[in-house]
Amino acid sequence: MSAHTSQMDDLRLVAQPSALPVSELFVRLILSDWSLKPMLEQVTATARRLVEAVIDAGDPKAPAFVTLRLRLTAEVLLVEVDDNLPHLPPPQAAPGERVGVDPAPGGGRTTWCELPLPGGMTAKQVRLPRRGDRRTLVDEPVSGDPVTADPQVLERLLSRLSGWSGEG
Repeated sequence: MSAHTSQMDDLRLVAQPSALPVSELFVRLILSDWSLKPMLEQVTATARRLVEAVIDAGDPKAPAFVTLRLRLTAEVLLVEVDDNLPHLPPPQAAPGERVGVDPAPGGGRTTWCELPLPGGMTAKQVRLPRRGDRRTLVDEPVSGDPVTADPQVLERLLSRLSGWSGEG
């Protein structure tokens, strides 16, 4: 993998079935934003496969978090999934993919899949939107302690997302 990243977007979700339609919407939004709609079907299937593996291996009563990341680098689009489930086997590569698993800071892992950009294009040739500074809506503690969420709020959010996605 190349160390130079041209563009990156990520989304952190609770590893529950409701994360699948949200992941698909995220992929659709980012690929539209990056003018890479020809890759939509392949990237959506890859992201779904990687996120679903974490959901299936997790404990539904104490779900983990999963971060889905899309990164443009060199001649590829990387689909990355961070999780804290080191016992999962590496994913099987679909045709045209290169996959791997790397240790992540904090004891987790990053599962990645490289997909070639269409038509021999490079990341520098992808038309990207102009973006301002990224800001979070959550005040992050100065101490470096992780931000935690109220379990009742998470339960209400998951319940709403499940109803919205047609599941549950």
